[in-house]
Amino acid sequence: MSNLIKGYYHCNECDSLFESQVIGANLQDCPHCGKAVAGIAEIGPELGIEDDFFLDDEDSLDQNHVRDGGVVSVDKDNDKQPDVDVEQTTEKKKIARQLRLISIAWISLVVSAVAVVIYFNQAKDEPSISAQTQQKNAQQIETEKQAMKLALPKCMDAIKGFLNASSASAKTQYVYNGVRLSREMEAFYATRPSFRPQLTRVRTVYSQALDIPGVYAIGTICQSDVGERFEVVFIRDGKEWKIEWKSFVRYSESDWALFTSKANGEEAEFRLYMRVMDVGEDLAGGDVLVKFYKPDIFRGKGFDGYASEEVRIPAYSVQGKIVSEMVSQEEVTDGYDHVGLKVSGFDPEHYHRVRVRMRLLKNAKQEPRLELVRILANHWYDPVIVEATGLSTKSE
Repeated sequence: MSNLIKGYYHCNECDSLFESQVIGANLQDCPHCGKAVAGIAEIGPELGIEDDFFLDDEDSLDQNHVRDGGVVSVDKDNDKQPDVDVEQTTEKKKIARQLRLISIAWISLVVSAVAVVIYFNQAKDEPSISAQTQQKNAQQIETEKQAMKLALPKCMDAIKGFLNASSASAKTQYVYNGVRLSREMEAFYATRPSFRPQLTRVRTVYSQALDIPGVYAIGTICQSDVGERFEVVFIRDGKEWKIEWKSFVRYSESDWALFTSKANGEEAEFRLYMRVMDVGEDLAGGDVLVKFYKPDIFRGKGFDGYASEEVRIPAYSVQGKIVSEMVSQEEVTDGYDHVGLKVSGFDPEHYHRVRVRMRLLKNAKQEPRLELVRILANHWYDPVIVEATGLSTKSE
């Protein structure tokens, strides 16, 4: 009790004033009459206490009340109870938040672990899948080689029989869809009689399986016993292999050499080489300049086909865009056509295989001029057998 602040008490019973420690009026007895006192009269300045170092905000309020003559019952435990509840609530929230963070971290860790396991399992599986694919491709290539090895002797028998046949009707038996083509073959050989010598031996210089939907096909470059080379596509017909005739003879509806003698406005379809002379940058009107050549069937050391007159094609027309596209794709194709036949070893450089429709125009002096009506395909194959034109989709 020696540390308590002292104050003056007034006794209502004996009207005396005495000094005593502040312990509450209900516990204070008058030292003179022994009765309970009424309360504190003064506290603070009389005792020489000039600051409130020992008092908190609530104690200051109580002290002011005492200075006014009242008595305050101090109950520190009851005053601090609400603060204890707030601290407990805050602590619970902190714990709950920490638990949530721990749960989220744990779930993230589990998900990451599962993702890592899946990734490495896939990484382990990829080499095996790649190995299976490579093995399958190797088996397919080997199967194709064996099939071609068995097919090529039959193909050589077919071309020898075709070349040695003396009439169009005799040749049809060696031609794929020969019955369908019999009339065209009769008309073709009626104006182009064959005087070739009898061939006793033909061998393949190059052969390649082709990607022609719906049929099994082999593209070859053959050489006769007199040294001439020629290109033939063979198609399997049951147990036999037969010739794709239209691409072999470069079939055209009209004789290219005699076409300029036809009447004005005459049109015909041709299988020709097309050579792009200029893309039009230096030409007035922005035209593409091309020349056409009749391709040979049999070739010695080089190509010496007769060139047509120059044909101008408006660069921004549909046909002009097709020509520009063919020129731009020349390096991309790497010497192969769109069914997989390597043509760069047989064709002259920068010559394009085309199936075209041409129109003959004549002026008042009957001077002929050729006009390109349409580029039908970027190859010479029969369109019944090879439906794709080899042109870009936008151009078709």
